[in-house]
Amino acid sequence: MRNTKRWLAVILAAVTVSTAAGCGAKAESEGNEPQTAEAADTQEAEGADTTVFTDSLGREVEIPAEITKIAPSGNLAQMILYSLAPDLMVGWSADPGEDMVSYFPDEYKNLPVFGTFYGKKASLNKEALIAAEPQVIIDMGEIKGDMAADLDSLQEQLGIPAIFIKAQLTDSGEAYRTLGSLLGVKERAEELAAYCDETISEAQEKADSIAEEDRVSVYYGGGTDGLSANPADSSHAEVINLVGGRNVVETDFDSGANQANMEQLMLWNPDVILFTEEGAYETVQQDETWKSLPAVANGSVYEVPSVPYNWIDRPPAVNRILGVKWLGNLLYPEVFDYDMTAEAQEFYKLFYRYDLHEDEAAELMALSTYKE
Repeated sequence: MRNTKRWLAVILAAVTVSTAAGCGAKAESEGNEPQTAEAADTQEAEGADTTVFTDSLGREVEIPAEITKIAPSGNLAQMILYSLAPDLMVGWSADPGEDMVSYFPDEYKNLPVFGTFYGKKASLNKEALIAAEPQVIIDMGEIKGDMAADLDSLQEQLGIPAIFIKAQLTDSGEAYRTLGSLLGVKERAEELAAYCDETISEAQEKADSIAEEDRVSVYYGGGTDGLSANPADSSHAEVINLVGGRNVVETDFDSGANQANMEQLMLWNPDVILFTEEGAYETVQQDETWKSLPAVANGSVYEVPSVPYNWIDRPPAVNRILGVKWLGNLLYPEVFDYDMTAEAQEFYKLFYRYDLHEDEAAELMALSTYKE
C-alpha cells in the first residue's frame, strides 16, 4: 500500500483552484453560537471594506469583506483550506512532506512554510508569515483550553485577524459552509457539505440499528510500537464512535500521553486492531507478545488507508468522510453494505477531482492482515 502514495499523491496536483470541501451537521460551541454562513452574509454591508465575523469561540473579529489571501494555522486547517480554496493560500502551516510536495503545482510547491501558530509546540516564523501578507488566519478543529485568549494574543502580536471555526466530524459541514461563504465558493462548498451530511446521517442511522451485544470492540493504535492509544473522547477516534464501534480505550484513560502497554491491551482484548500508517502493523507479525492477542491470531489487524491522508484522522478532517464508509463496512459489512471500490471512486472524484481506477482503489484498500 505504501507504493500507492507516490502515484496517488498526484491527486493533490489535479485539484483545481476552485475545489471545495465540506461535511457534517451544524456547529455549536459550548456557551457560544458560532456564526453561520448565512449570518456572515447578512452582516456584510453592501460596498463595505470589512465585516464583523463571530467565530466558534464567540469572538467578534473584523475581517476584510473580500478575502483573497489566507493562512492556515495548522495541519487540519491546512488540509481543509487547500481542498476548498488553494489559490487563496499564501503558505503552509506545516510542510506537506516530500512524498506529496513533489506532485504539487509549482505555485503550491513553493509556498513558504510558517510553522505551528500557537500552543505547546508553537514554531511560528512570524517574519515569513507577515511577509506573505495574509488578510486573515484561519484556525479549525475542536475547542481546547483557552483558545480565545491564545488567538487574541496571536492576533495582537501579528496585526492580522485570526478566526476559529469548529470542525469536528459531525459538525464540520457548517464549518465548510461558513468557509464557502467567507471565501466566495458557496456553491462548491454546499455540494460537498451535502455529501458529507448524508454520509454522517446514514452512518448514525446504521449504527443505531446495531444491538449492544453485537458491537465490535476496537483498538486504534499509533506510533512505531502501536501503543499510542486513541481514547473514545479523542477527535482521532470519532469515526470509530460514529459507525458503532466500541472503543476499548476508555475516555478517562491517561497514562503519559495516552501511552498504553501490552498488559493493558491484553485486558482490553479488542476484536479488531487498527494501526496508523508506518506504525506497528508489520511489528505485530514478528512479536510473540502481539501474537498472543486473539485479534492478531484471527487476522483482524488492519492498517488504515492513508493516501492522501489517513482516512480516520491525522489530520482529523474531510478525509474521515470516506473513512466512515470504509470502517463501517469493515466492522459491519452487512449493515454498511457498500461497494467500497465504487465509494472510493465517487469520493475521490468529488473531493479531489481525480478519476480513481479500480485497480488503484484495490491497491489503496489492500488490507492485508496477519494470520498465523
